[in-house]
Amino acid sequence: MEALALSHSFVAYESPESELQLELKIPNSAWIGVAGMAVALSVLGVGGEAQASCGYSRCGGHSRHSYAEVATNGGRLNIRHRPDGCSHVIGKLYNGDNVALTGRYKRGWAELAGGGWVSASWLS
Repeated sequence: MEALALSHSFVAYESPESELQLELKIPNSAWIGVAGMAVALSVLGVGGEAQASCGYSRCGGHSRHSYAEVATNGGRLNIRHRPDGCSHVIGKLYNGDNVALTGRYKRGWAELAGGGWVSASWLS
């Protein structure tokens, strides 16, 4: 009887250290790879078609601006410092944003009234 009581006390009052513990460690290089893949997929997921046309309107009677809507099929449109695809990105516009343009165009780029340049092919 004592043996049964003794074995019951061991089973009923087990030490928590005897539980199986699993520790998963993921190396930093794996996290960098996952982040790189996420960036690559987000770049590849940018929409492809847009229409280019603008409407003109007077703004306060002082200057004439054209207005356009960003049409990227869901992707973001980079605002660049200069009218060049290699120029620094200084901001972003989203699909459906309305923007005021100065009316200046260079090699397929449109100048924003607030500063910066965007590809005119993504404006409608």
